[in-house]
Amino acid sequence: MKKRILLLILFSLIIPHRASSQCSDAGVCSFHSNDNGIFRRSGIGVDYLNGYSGHGDDIRYENAKIAGYYWFTRKFNIGAMLPLNRQRGRLGTIQGIGDLLVVADYLVNDHPGDLTFQGEESVLTGTFEATSVQVGGKFATGSVDVSGLPLLYQNGLGSNDLLLGIIYSAAHPQRYDYDLFIAGLTLQIPFGIAGNRVDSLKRGADFLGRIGYQYPIINSFGLKGEILAIQRLWRSTLYQYEVTTSESSPDPIVSYSHKVNDDILQINFSASATYKVREDIFFETGFTVPLLDKKVNYDGLKRDYTLFASVNYHFK
Repeated sequence: MKKRILLLILFSLIIPHRASSQCSDAGVCSFHSNDNGIFRRSGIGVDYLNGYSGHGDDIRYENAKIAGYYWFTRKFNIGAMLPLNRQRGRLGTIQGIGDLLVVADYLVNDHPGDLTFQGEESVLTGTFEATSVQVGGKFATGSVDVSGLPLLYQNGLGSNDLLLGIIYSAAHPQRYDYDLFIAGLTLQIPFGIAGNRVDSLKRGADFLGRIGYQYPIINSFGLKGEILAIQRLWRSTLYQYEVTTSESSPDPIVSYSHKVNDDILQINFSASATYKVREDIFFETGFTVPLLDKKVNYDGLKRDYTLFASVNYHFK
C-alpha cells in the first residue's frame, strides 16, 4: 500500500508548526493541514515549543499545543488547536490557556495518486497533489490582563482574527518513501484592541508566504526544511497608560498612542527531523530561527529562536 507522510505542524494545525506552529505569529504560521489533503487522514497531536525573545526583553516562551482535525468527506475537514502557555521573564511568570484556533479546509483540486495492479492487489502509486482553500479564526480565549504585566507577557493576543489561506502540496515516490513539497499563502486580519492597565495594542494584518520540502533519508526517517516570510501590511497602534493619583481621576488615563514600526518583512527558517514509528504515529523535532526579524516585541511574538518537538497520531 502507499506510504504516508506527515507534516507534524497542525496549522502546526490543520498547526504546527507547525506544527507548527513553529514561528511566533500566533495564527498564520500554523495555518495548514497536517497532511495537506494528500492522504486524508484524521488525527490528533501535541506540539511543545520553547522560544526565547532575546536579551532585550529576556522572556522565555513555552507552549504545549493540543490539536486535532477530522475529514468529514473526501474534500472537507475541520481542525482546532488550543495552546497551553507559560511566559517567564524579569517581571514575573504568567501561564494559562492561549488563543483557540479553528480552521475549515476544502480541497478545490487534487490528484490522489494512480491506481495500479500488482497481481490481485490494487496499489496507489505515482504523484499525489492537492490544493485547498482555508477559512478560519483565532479566538481571544487567552488572558491579556494578568498580574499587572504588559501584553508581551500575556497568554493571548486579545483579538479575534480572521484567517484566509490557500495551500498547494505534492508528494512524489522516492527510494524509501514519498517526499513532500508544500507552498502556501495566508492572510490574518485582527479585529479589536488587546489591552490591560499597562498597555493596549491594535495589531496590523499579516500576510504570509511559505515554502517547504521534506525528504525521506532512510526508511521511516526524513529531514524537512521550510522558509516562512511574514509581511505586516500596516503598522500596529500602541496605547500606553499612566496611572493618576488624583481623587477626581482615580482610573488610568491614556498618556499617548503611536504607530509601531512593525510593518517590516520577517523571514524565518525552520529545520526538523521526522520519524515514523509506524503508519499511524509520527515524531518530529527541530528548530526555527529568524533570518530577518522585527526589532519590537509589544505583542510578545518576537523570537530569537524556537525549539520544538511534536507527536501525532492518525486514526483514519
